[in-house]
Amino acid sequence: MFHLPFGNPRGSSRDFSSAFSVRALWDLRRLNCADSSKWPKRCLVLSKFLVMEYLAHPGTLSLAAGVACGMCLGWGLRGHLGMLPQNSTREKSKDTEMGTEASILGESGEYKMILVVRTDLKMGKGKVAAQCSHAAVSAYKQIQRRNPQVLKEWEYCGQPKVVVKAPDEDTLIELLTHAKTLGLTVSLIQDAGRTQIEPGSRTVLGIGPGPVELIDEVTGHLKLY
Repeated sequence: MFHLPFGNPRGSSRDFSSAFSVRALWDLRRLNCADSSKWPKRCLVLSKFLVMEYLAHPGTLSLAAGVACGMCLGWGLRGHLGMLPQNSTREKSKDTEMGTEASILGESGEYKMILVVRTDLKMGKGKVAAQCSHAAVSAYKQIQRRNPQVLKEWEYCGQPKVVVKAPDEDTLIELLTHAKTLGLTVSLIQDAGRTQIEPGSRTVLGIGPGPVELIDEVTGHLKLY
């Protein structure tokens, strides 16, 4: 609320108006720091008063009007410019993410997913199919969240999936490490151990979807399952 400075009942209307203007501007300046949500409303009140005072005393209001306009403009610019660092940070983060996605796009335009199955576990065909399904679903969820552009490219290619063999767990870990250094999506499946194999056994490694040339760097030497 504005406080009317009833301090000089004998003063002229011009003195009263000037005192009111100074006190109003001071209240607005204080509100600018204390309660910015009420600032636009107070600016409107002051603007209406300044118009009325100008009509009554057009020659005495230039200073008060100039200060008021400057404060209103300064507040508006502060509110606008205060948002720029956050927006710039978001744009920079977005550009960084897009750069990461673009860096994994292949030159050949061909994409595939590789499923690497351990052969030393002697899993049956049904068990292998189930473990490969787990790896494929996990890889799909990851690429959908992290790199939807690569997912679209893979789907456009027909969603190719290739199953290959690895002799043991150590080989799976080596392949996983190599794939991660190239920025490829990986998904290593550990079985619950309800059937055929021990609980916690690492059964299948999913690599991709990703560019064919990158995936072949990791698994190109492996034989088809």
